[in-house]
Amino acid sequence: MTQKSLIMIVDDEESIRSALVTFLNHLGYVTEDYATGEDAIRRIQDHVPDLILLDVVLSEDAMSGMSGIEVCRVLREREKFIPIIMLTSYPEWQVESLGQGAIAFITKPWDNNMLATQIRSTLSAVNRIRQETRPTSATYKNSQIIIGELDIDLVNFRASYKGEQISFTPIEFSVLAFLARNPDRQWTREALLNNVWDYSWDGYERTVDRHIAAIRRKLKLRRNELIETVHGVGYRLVSQ
Repeated sequence: MTQKSLIMIVDDEESIRSALVTFLNHLGYVTEDYATGEDAIRRIQDHVPDLILLDVVLSEDAMSGMSGIEVCRVLREREKFIPIIMLTSYPEWQVESLGQGAIAFITKPWDNNMLATQIRSTLSAVNRIRQETRPTSATYKNSQIIIGELDIDLVNFRASYKGEQISFTPIEFSVLAFLARNPDRQWTREALLNNVWDYSWDGYERTVDRHIAAIRRKLKLRRNELIETVHGVGYRLVSQ
């Protein structure tokens, strides 16, 4: 029997926690919810969730309480990585939350389909990379990939290029890590879908193009720098 993923919800509004618990339980996830960052951190000492939905602000009326940004910062100091999706009504907090280690960002009020997709893609990407970086893995035994000025930390899901740390979505990071684990090899869009998304999305191969474009934009790559388009085939990451 497959173990259900545990999602921790941290938000100071009871109505939001209740709505998320109902929705996520309906999707088949196990949930725990907390009103304060302090309570969530204490719980994590004994029981680590698979993913956290964390409100950016938290405790607006209690100045002594930890903000979501502070909670994210504390959790990033832990040895074991926990994927965090930040929730907020303030889009301007996106850069700050991602800079503190959040893996993705959802704006309130959220779209249920978008949230469900973000959760699934995050858990899938994190689990896939964890499987491939286990000490017993036959596919890849190191937790870090360095190719030229590209440095990928597979344990903490961080990447930097030319000394600058870059924030990626879970799927973007998974695509980049997969290409970097297989440098100089050509991959079709279909093969990337099957290996990164873990199943074939018939008719949606162009989603690969969109993710590659986003990765190139965030890395500030020149044309065919690092990630090369192989015309009539797909893509490859060049090692030189």
